[in-house]
Amino acid sequence: MLFGNWMEVYFTLEMEKFLFAKNLLNEHGISYKTDIINNSIRLSHASGRDGNVKDYYKILVKKKDAPQAKYLLSKI
Repeated sequence: MLFGNWMEVYFTLEMEKFLFAKNLLNEHGISYKTDIINNSIRLSHASGRDGNVKDYYKILVKKKDAPQAKYLLSKI
């Protein structure tokens, strides 16, 4: 997937960590985009499902901000 001038710097399955990461970037003035992949529809017909479907949370930043963002998010 091409994101142009944007680079993925964070990926998690936990919404709390995702929200914390967004707030951290906001506090440091780093612009970001998010991508959330909802697995509940895609996996709803899979056999043997236990009902515990996790979504994927991604954060992308401008390439010039990637080193600083990765540093900040590495502490989560």
